[in-house]
Amino acid sequence: MEYLEDNLGRDTIRTDVPAETAPRKDDPNDKLIGVLLEGRYLIERKLGQGGFGAVYLASDQKMISRKVVVKVLRDDETQNEWSARKFKHEIEALTRINHPNIVGVFDSGVTENGQPYIVMQYVNGIPLRALITPEGMQFQQAAKIIGQMGRALSAAHECGILHRDLKPENVMLENLIGDDEQVKIIDFGVARVKDSLVSSGSTKDLAVGTVAYMSPEQLSALPLTTASDVYSLGVISYEMLTGRRPTTPDSAYQLLELQRSGVRVRPADLRPSLPKAAEELILRSLSFEPKQRFKRARDFGDLLSNALLGDDEQDESGSDLKAAGVRASEESVTLTLETAHVLILNVVGYSQLLMDQQKTRLSELQQVVLDAPEYRRAGKNLVRLPTGDGMALVFFGDPEAPVRCAIDISRALRNRPDIMVRIGVHSGPVYRVADINTNMNVAGGGISMAQRIMEYCEPGHILLSNRVADDLGQLSRWSGYIHDLGETEIRPGARVHVFNLYGEDFGNPTAPVRFQIASGPAVYRRMAIIAAAALAVVAVMIVGIWYAVRPRTAPASSPSKPPAVAPAGPEQSLTYWLTVQKMLNQKPLGETFPSAGDIAFGNGWRFRFNLQPAQSGALYLLNVGPGKDGADEYDILFPLPGDNQVNPKLTADRAVQLPPLDAKSKWYQFVEKNGVEKFWIIWSTQPIPELDAIFNDAARNKQDPGVIVNPDHIDIVESYLKRYDSARPEVVADKSKKLTSVKGRGEVLVNLVELSHEAY
Repeated sequence: MEYLEDNLGRDTIRTDVPAETAPRKDDPNDKLIGVLLEGRYLIERKLGQGGFGAVYLASDQKMISRKVVVKVLRDDETQNEWSARKFKHEIEALTRINHPNIVGVFDSGVTENGQPYIVMQYVNGIPLRALITPEGMQFQQAAKIIGQMGRALSAAHECGILHRDLKPENVMLENLIGDDEQVKIIDFGVARVKDSLVSSGSTKDLAVGTVAYMSPEQLSALPLTTASDVYSLGVISYEMLTGRRPTTPDSAYQLLELQRSGVRVRPADLRPSLPKAAEELILRSLSFEPKQRFKRARDFGDLLSNALLGDDEQDESGSDLKAAGVRASEESVTLTLETAHVLILNVVGYSQLLMDQQKTRLSELQQVVLDAPEYRRAGKNLVRLPTGDGMALVFFGDPEAPVRCAIDISRALRNRPDIMVRIGVHSGPVYRVADINTNMNVAGGGISMAQRIMEYCEPGHILLSNRVADDLGQLSRWSGYIHDLGETEIRPGARVHVFNLYGEDFGNPTAPVRFQIASGPAVYRRMAIIAAAALAVVAVMIVGIWYAVRPRTAPASSPSKPPAVAPAGPEQSLTYWLTVQKMLNQKPLGETFPSAGDIAFGNGWRFRFNLQPAQSGALYLLNVGPGKDGADEYDILFPLPGDNQVNPKLTADRAVQLPPLDAKSKWYQFVEKNGVEKFWIIWSTQPIPELDAIFNDAARNKQDPGVIVNPDHIDIVESYLKRYDSARPEVVADKSKKLTSVKGRGEVLVNLVELSHEAY
């Protein structure tokens, strides 16, 4: 038996390599530095070297010098049949897997010297190894990472790929918007590929990997299964939470004997605050016999993540987690179990996009969600969580809210074939917790079940769990839109009933392939048919009675075609657009450009607000956002007082630019914090005296100039803003002309303009 050992992280893509270890451009020992591969990839510096490959940082000259990683088979290994075959296996493995938590592959080729190479995604982050401390990681951070690792491994396993070298050095943490972290599993150099298209060759396979993280069967060169990677994930989880590995042997032989005798130092012995359920899950993953471990890595990852966060839903370990007094972090916290209504969606084919395309696609999807009427209506009853390739929207209170929001999103994307999403909806228990950055987060079975439901979707689907379908089924307005797909197994021994939601202009009426192949149990189908027949008879009787006595009014609304009731009054319309100036390090970057307000702006960018009414009238413009104490702050933008009084009057077809050029500050500026700026337009056929008085008073506020602070005044302003919910105007963004038109009826027209900004 032969081992290819590397305890330092073979072929690990590192972004934290010390400068003195990276060869310079004139390094005579590395002829690849400075070489332009295929006329496209310029090799800049070496990141590391392993058993048979070297890894370089390069820039893609065809993509505006985008950073990429190039892995090259060492020149002295090109004639080694085993090394050449494993290199091809790595290309095949990465090409097969499509998952946001696994590093993406862009290209492959051969150097002029005949060395095969792979071009991969550059992960701007740090290795997991750098986050593991002697006392162990914080539970919440570890939970997020372990959950993502489990899902990524399961995605690989479902493609017939065993990683075989999982260790902290081969797990990268990429920083996303909002300081969130996304796992990227890297280095599939020794992966085993089932039904590989690459010739198996005549050489014997080797027991490869890093000894300290190998499973017993891997050490013994026995046949491997998905449980082997689960063992490695168990070792990493133990180390993440305790600061040390479960065993510290002097040799591979001693390690095998220690594994056979079982874990002697339990995780809670090193970390007393570790929840008992979490300890049980880790110990199960480290079982000597593969059949005693979890077969699916995502089951282990999700259950351990939930146990660390205090989720008390039933799990495979059989542990009874109580809601009261559960520790969600190392501090003593009392958590309250709530029922949440969760919508989770992701971009189909996300991992196949280039990094800049991924960012653009997520930004476009984010804007679609921000524009969804139900999203806006939810307000403070909504928590939004990034998921890497999409997002989770957690609603509280109204069980219909996520379904209405899903329909809004589906309709908005109907004419956007470039953005394909899939949506899952579930209602279940969650805890509201603060994450490592003290931001509001949620954890629990409601999130994980919605994720599982969504994974059965195909492009365009809106799938509902049985609980959501039951809730909606009690309301007649949803009749005809919910379609039973039957049951499916979400994990060994656990089944869930799934329903497809669609109408003429939303959702996907075609059943997912999984449900076309395997429908629900025959007994359930027979009961459903009988029940449907009985309900049909009752429905016919009810319809007959209703038809005879029905009031002669307009038909009830449906989610497919909601009624549009225009308020009485004159038709009014206006157009607005932004003049935008990009900024970098507080300095202008390039020329100004117009925008309809439908893009994601960068933090620190400056802009002017332009508005042109079609009729003469009065304009009141407000910026509403969180103030110093966290409550909404109302800042007046127009009109500002001149000659000791405010003048809101505007002339038809005459454009006004805000702030005016004679103002002290000629620009509005996005703050250095990701979020959404809310601008409220109140347009009236005539000046509104009470708003004139309020704006005049706020403008003269010496302590906070321009801020409405009088509670009575705020109530009056809010009464006008609430008209937006009852009589929303028609809003159309014209991307070709870079402007947005607003049209409505009534003496007063109210419109909300939301501008999303994030770090660029």
